[in-house]
Amino acid sequence: MLAAGAIVLVLLFLTAPIASLPKAVLGAVIITAAIGLIEPAVWRELAKTDHVELTIAAVTTAGVIITGVLEAIIFAVGLSLIDVVRRSARPHDAVLGWVDSLGRWADVARHRDAEITPGVVVYRLDDRLFFANASYVKGRVQEALRGSPTTPTALVLDAEGMTHIDSAGMQALEDLAGSLDDDGIALHVARAKHPIADRLNECTPGARFHGTVRAAVHAAMRDQSAAPAARS
Repeated sequence: MLAAGAIVLVLLFLTAPIASLPKAVLGAVIITAAIGLIEPAVWRELAKTDHVELTIAAVTTAGVIITGVLEAIIFAVGLSLIDVVRRSARPHDAVLGWVDSLGRWADVARHRDAEITPGVVVYRLDDRLFFANASYVKGRVQEALRGSPTTPTALVLDAEGMTHIDSAGMQALEDLAGSLDDDGIALHVARAKHPIADRLNECTPGARFHGTVRAAVHAAMRDQSAAPAARS
């Protein structure tokens, strides 16, 4: 309110004196105001946390100076969208194991003491599954199966972090489910929320759904125990 009132007073009573000021003085006023908008602490924080965001901020700043505010903002939005797709193309994922000290399933790469259930691979995706990362995620699952220390008989897909699945993602899951079936590997889905569970059920009709990862692993272990008895 104070700033708005000051502007009104300047526009009503001080336009004539301001018009007589040299352009260098007006430029100095603008530069002084612009410098006040720059926060060095924020730039230092960006440099520590994310170099990509720092680059986008620097490019946007240069664009404002060279081309203008509107053009630079449009360009920055485009860069941000590209960055979102880039990040989603290689989403965070993990192979999980049971960690007694935490009382939960956790990333085996971060917790070396995690216990891996023989024959069961627990894989978690922490992002949506869509056209930009569908092939990558399918490859990561297959890599996790190949890297299992024991011959896998079951894959547990922890779907709690999956917020969306598009048609490309469904096709990738359908292909994965087919390859799992060919290799005799059962598919269990844990913690899938509605409507993700419906979409998963649609593209992986042979999958079994569970409310927790623990329940899914226990079901896979029971299947392992039942298999030798059935063969005998």
